[in-house]
Amino acid sequence: MKTYTFPFVFCALLTLSMSGQQAAKKSTPVISSGMLSPNPTITPSSLVTCDGVLSNYTNAIPNNLRGVTSQDFEETYDAYDNMAADDFEARGTGESTICEVSIMGFFDKIGFSGDPDSEIVLRLFENDGGLPGTLIYTENFSGTVDDNYDGDFILELTGGPALTGGTKYWLSVQAVLNVIKAGQWYWDTATDGNGEIYAWQNPLDGFGGGCIVWSPYTNCGLTSEGLDLIMDISFNEALSINSNSLETAVTLYPNPAKNQFILQSNVSLKKLTIYDIRGRMMSNIDLSEMPQEKTIDISSLTSGVYFVRITDDKNSVVKKLLKQ
Repeated sequence: MKTYTFPFVFCALLTLSMSGQQAAKKSTPVISSGMLSPNPTITPSSLVTCDGVLSNYTNAIPNNLRGVTSQDFEETYDAYDNMAADDFEARGTGESTICEVSIMGFFDKIGFSGDPDSEIVLRLFENDGGLPGTLIYTENFSGTVDDNYDGDFILELTGGPALTGGTKYWLSVQAVLNVIKAGQWYWDTATDGNGEIYAWQNPLDGFGGGCIVWSPYTNCGLTSEGLDLIMDISFNEALSINSNSLETAVTLYPNPAKNQFILQSNVSLKKLTIYDIRGRMMSNIDLSEMPQEKTIDISSLTSGVYFVRITDDKNSVVKKLLKQ
């Protein structure tokens, strides 16, 4: 029998065993879980870098299977709404955008499958003195992105700000989930010790920890022993029209193009990737066997502006393409 421990005592609180927890009706949300069941389908650091250039930022050392709540509950339990966040450092020396985020967590009941209106909200913040500061981006995902309904999921961002390499930011992931129908989601904690310890807030102080604004978790009465939250962030170099040796070595025409364009090069190339204006990858083409010219089919793309990244063994260049 797996045992759960909880840091605060609420009215008519749960029993501490998993079997007792499943049999009893939860009267209030619980701030942190004592033990988590890891899921083997997603492992820390399982993502590949999205553009193959920038390294991932990873918190991956499990903390004896402990986790913390980060959840927006139904109206009855608004006082318990809370968020957790952890800092990360943007990769590279120039600008980058986040491509994918892998998160590991756990449900104490059936999770997203029990609430058809469930969502996952990702937020990015600037750093403000070692805590989350100004909100710079938010994106909502359906709970169905957790296709195994096990609390682990990968979020593929459709946009996001350009982040400055070497700069600290904060990332928060919050489950929007009905606690009566589906239970609670806990974000796995980690012991990597990267950057700041994770932050937490409970604006209406339903948990009684006093952290009504972003605070280090150690100030909030949390029993978690982990310094960080498990997450694996993959980056793309920010799309811009750049200049290097490939700039003059490759040409694409016609531009604007309707159904296809021709890529012409006098050097050996590795791959061509097409992104839409929001940074989403639309096509990825192997150029390792390319002759001096290659016709690229774009008939499936809708009209608009796209960015074409062309890569050789050492460099890459991005060219703007107008699809008619």
